[in-house]
Amino acid sequence: MAASTPLDQVDFCVVDTETTGGSAQLNRVIEVAAYHVHDGIILGHFQTLINPGRPIPFWITGLTGIDDTMVRNAPSFCDIAAPLKTFLSKGIFVAHNALFDFRFIKEEFSRAGAEFERPRLCTVKLARRLYPELPSRSLDALCDHFLIDIADRHRAFGDAEATVYVLKELLRKAKRDLGVITWEALDGLQTAKKKGKPASRVRRKECVLPGSVA
Repeated sequence: MAASTPLDQVDFCVVDTETTGGSAQLNRVIEVAAYHVHDGIILGHFQTLINPGRPIPFWITGLTGIDDTMVRNAPSFCDIAAPLKTFLSKGIFVAHNALFDFRFIKEEFSRAGAEFERPRLCTVKLARRLYPELPSRSLDALCDHFLIDIADRHRAFGDAEATVYVLKELLRKAKRDLGVITWEALDGLQTAKKKGKPASRVRRKECVLPGSVA
């Protein structure tokens, strides 16, 4: 990107994954969806179930509705790695709790013998900066706040699509209230440390359910 890139010239790939558990090293992706967005318009999408090569835990099926029979004839991640990487190269990697989804995608690419690096944007981090008054910045809470319908909660395509519209609302507020009109300013907003609170000396244990949860 240029030294100062207007947001209306930036492409985003809004991603969500469903997985067999919370650890990218120990668990596998069972569904991935991504939407290519430019200037608020969806230009394309990528979605597939993935055969993880292992049984899907019953509690994951209870959460997502995805069971072993649904992924039995689905492609492995290796089968879809090339087209997925091409699709994700179209824009900045965006997700709700982006580090979770990014770690899983990166680990799956690594297993497939490929490297994966993209600039990231986290809608949870943006929401914390822009809506500090909200008691929760979960996907459900933000969709309720913005009156966004989630077509199919805890399925990758439904959650990713909802995140597209959450992103649009966050970008609108960042521009209106803070004058954020470039990618560099937006990236700085999501990485800025909160003022007035000292950094905690105790690291919280990572406890994240599969999919985009915050």
